[in-house]
Parts: sequence; structure tokens; C-alpha cells
Amino acid sequence: MRWLGIFIFASMMAIGAARAAPRESASAAPEAGRYDGGWAFEARTTVGSCPGLLPDSIEIRGDLLVGTQAGAAALAAGRMAHWGYVEGDGAIMTRFTTQGGRVARAHGHLHGNAGQGAWSSSTDKCGGTWRAHRGGAQRAGN
Repeated sequence: MRWLGIFIFASMMAIGAARAAPRESASAAPEAGRYDGGWAFEARTTVGSCPGLLPDSIEIRGDLLVGTQAGAAALAAGRMAHWGYVEGDGAIMTRFTTQGGRVARAHGHLHGNAGQGAWSSSTDKCGGTWRAHRGGAQRAGN
């Protein structure tokens, strides 16, 4: 009888875990996110000397960073890999890596059609601030 109780308890736990698990959507495309679109990205170096580690623009889809327009120095160094996401409150975390192994990380906040934050590079020992504006045609600082 004791084993029956344990079996029922374990079955109930498994059902509860299955209901709590996030369901995958039928399509592979991410859901539309609040911060989706093209963002003009402007970085300012305030520590060290390493311009061009951040892209000129980023593309967000489903609150994930899905593309970049790499800056001139990053293009010269090789292809840039990117990773990043935006939280529901607008907090953004990103990482950009060039083929040559240079890494820059940026974090901050997006709000409406604008954003700002800080960035740093441990590989180049530099950093600074960034500003962004949704819409690729306008500059981030305007």
C-alpha cells in the first residue's frame, strides 16, 4: 500500500512538472517582441582606445539580437558574431565577438524608441557608453 501512495505522489508531481514546463510553438519564428526592429547604435569610448568594437546597428526580433551591421574596424578584423536579448522591462545584454577574438559586451536599457548603457572589452581593455535609437535612418544621438 505504501508503494501505491508513492506511485500516486510521483505521478502527480510529473503531471505538475509537465504543465509548468514552457510549451514550444509550432513555428520556429520567435514571437514579436516589444523592442523588435532595427536600432541605430552609437558607441563612445571613454576608457582606453578601441573604436569599432560595437556594430553601427542591431536588429532585434522576438526580443533577441538576430543581426548586426558591423562597424568599420570590426569589418576589417573579420566577421562579427553576436549574441543578446532584451528583458520585458527593456534591460538589454549583448556580446559581440570578432573573428580575431576581440570581445565587447554591452548592457543597458531600452525604453520606447531609445536606449543607452555601458560597454566594455576585456580583450582590448577599454570601454565606454552607448546610445541607440529605433530606426536605422536616424542617428542614435539625435
